[in-house]
Amino acid sequence: MIGALVRNVLSFFHIGNGSLNSPVDTRRKFTRHNGVHAEVSVGNRAYSIRDWSLGGVSFETAPDAGITAGDKILLVLKFRFLHETITIQHPAEIVRTAKRGIAAQFSPLSIPVRRDFDRVLDSLHTERFLASQAA
Repeated sequence: MIGALVRNVLSFFHIGNGSLNSPVDTRRKFTRHNGVHAEVSVGNRAYSIRDWSLGGVSFETAPDAGITAGDKILLVLKFRFLHETITIQHPAEIVRTAKRGIAAQFSPLSIPVRRDFDRVLDSLHTERFLASQAA
């Protein structure tokens, strides 16, 4: 029983499972996160987030979203966790559009916004750890 607990803690920190020796995707500056209950609002429309990182966000849209590459927009991101909802408002630039999805790159993060994203990451890691313990 203690061995399983130690393995879970070590795997949470990616220690001892070989992940530190795994090839790393060097094309990306920041780690992408998905599987988070989150949405992004652009103007008065809310969209589901596909994935996000400290560099930007990818979200689902309808084909007629009216957003094009190069647009500078203000995003409102809402991350929903068991114990709280964290809302972050930040400017971004649209870097890629498709029929049902958009990718936006964040403007440089201010210190308060970076702290908010750190809170999101802490909550994300905590929820994943708790879920691993419930199994």
